[in-house]
Amino acid sequence: MSRPFDTGLFTKQLPTNWLGKQFQYLAEVDSTNTFLKNIPEEELHHGMIALTDDQTKGRGQHSKKWEANAYENLTFSIAFKPNSPDRLTLLTLSCAFAIAKVLGDITNEKALLKWPNDIYVNDKKIGGILTECTFMGPKPERVLIGIGLNINQSDFGDEIKNSATSLYQITGIQYSREEVLSKILFQIEQTYELWESRSPELHKKISQNLIGFGVWVRLQINKELMESRYKFLGVNEKGELLVLNEKLELKSYSHEQIRIIIGNESISKIS
Repeated sequence: MSRPFDTGLFTKQLPTNWLGKQFQYLAEVDSTNTFLKNIPEEELHHGMIALTDDQTKGRGQHSKKWEANAYENLTFSIAFKPNSPDRLTLLTLSCAFAIAKVLGDITNEKALLKWPNDIYVNDKKIGGILTECTFMGPKPERVLIGIGLNINQSDFGDEIKNSATSLYQITGIQYSREEVLSKILFQIEQTYELWESRSPELHKKISQNLIGFGVWVRLQINKELMESRYKFLGVNEKGELLVLNEKLELKSYSHEQIRIIIGNESISKIS
């Protein structure tokens, strides 16, 4: 049965050292990213979480609206204060990778990442991430990772019912959102520390979990479909997308306005 998020239960279960120790619960808010964005710099703590049961103006990639039933899912944002301005794309992917690992453990299904910031199980989207940054000079003042995950939602609107899924739809089980979030934050904390220490293995592990890794694909750049085919090699240590063209030349792309098109996937399906 749908109920408000229990912050007391969540706090008791949280196994992290620093992530989520500063926690803001909001019954309703327009956007958790916007909420954290408006907190004064001196009051915003590294690892602070804002979570809501009802996000009224949630946004996904490319300004798309994020759909989620109130009290059934996880909609939250994390505030990071990294010392370095580089590899922020890899940070987004690192968070997605951590979440995918937890979802895979829960469902016993392979959870994969779709460049640059979506999480899929059984070819359906179960979650998405929106990253926003503000800078103070060359250093990021805050990096906000907004996360939406479908947990206990049993059905979706006509527009997305064939492309979206939830933990409940996959397993038929209603989950404790507090327990799921605790597991996710623990995994994100561990993965963040790998990112922060510049682990040489992190981008390799992420690459192996990207949809299309190791196969020949097509690219859509700024909504324009490229004629050539490319072998998708995942991402490098900066989080840049790596491909090999038909002349066997290595190309890297750093911006997010790129989509990987696999097999016969149509442009109308992904636009």
